[in-house]
Formats: sequence, structure tokens, C-alpha cells
Amino acid sequence: MIQRIQTLLLFVAAACLIVACFIPIGTITTDSVYYSYTTWTLHENVPDGQTIYSTFIIGILDIILATLGLVCIFLYKKRMVQSKICMAAVLLNLILVVLMLWVYPDIVFAKGSVFANQSLSTQYTIGAFLPIVSIALFYFSNKCIINDEKKVRAADRLR
Repeated sequence: MIQRIQTLLLFVAAACLIVACFIPIGTITTDSVYYSYTTWTLHENVPDGQTIYSTFIIGILDIILATLGLVCIFLYKKRMVQSKICMAAVLLNLILVVLMLWVYPDIVFAKGSVFANQSLSTQYTIGAFLPIVSIALFYFSNKCIINDEKKVRAADRLR
């Protein structure tokens, strides 16, 4: 039974995370330079700009979460395992959002030698909000999985 609502929700969550790997998270501006902040690097916002920091941990977490979402789709016969994977994905996704929106811009970039004594201003794009959407999608798919499990157990009692 792959034609369930949670399958659609898990697929859309995986698609959001895959798209988030390829679009910028935002731009960081200092007094003199604009920087592009992506899931893989922080680099100057000019063609072939110099890479300032590597943020590959965000990219790896995006790929792991997208893979978890796609694997979870095909575990439809093992609903409790599917539910546990969804909750693990929600937890990893929360870690991803904290890393992406708080740790890297406010702690790592601000304390770096490149940005010493400069004020940083961060403007986020849609790439920063796609993981937040995927948190909701993983959560609601888990709710649907639990409802399916309740229906199956109720049907087993009636036999």
C-alpha cells in the first residue's frame, strides 16, 4: 500500500530537502562585501568568488534527511519502524535548522578572522525555510502512520 497520504508527505519532504541542497540559504552582508551562504559554502557573491568557509555539514545533513524520507516510503509494511524513522528525521531536521539559522551565521561566521570587527547582516531566502517545511511534513506523515497502525490493530481485534 504505497498509495497513502504519508507517502506523498514523505516524498514532498524529501523533495524539499533535495531542492534545499541546490539553492542558497541567504546572503550575508558586511560593511563592504556581500557573501552567498549555501548548504555547502560561504563565498563572495561575485562570479567565481573566493570560498570563505565550508558548510558541508549542512549539505550532508540535507542529503541524509532526504535519503531517510525516501527510504521511509518503502517501509510501508513496517509501520512502527517507519514511525521511528520519521521521528528521527524530525530530530535531525531540528538540528539542521539550528545549525543553518543560528550556529553558522551567529557563532561560526561572526567569530571568524575574516569578519573580525565587522557587523554582519543576514538575509534569508527560501532555501532557509525548506527544512522547516520538511519538519512539518515529517511530523504529519508520522501522525498518518500512527493512525494507520491504529486502524490495522483495530481490524485485527475484530477478526
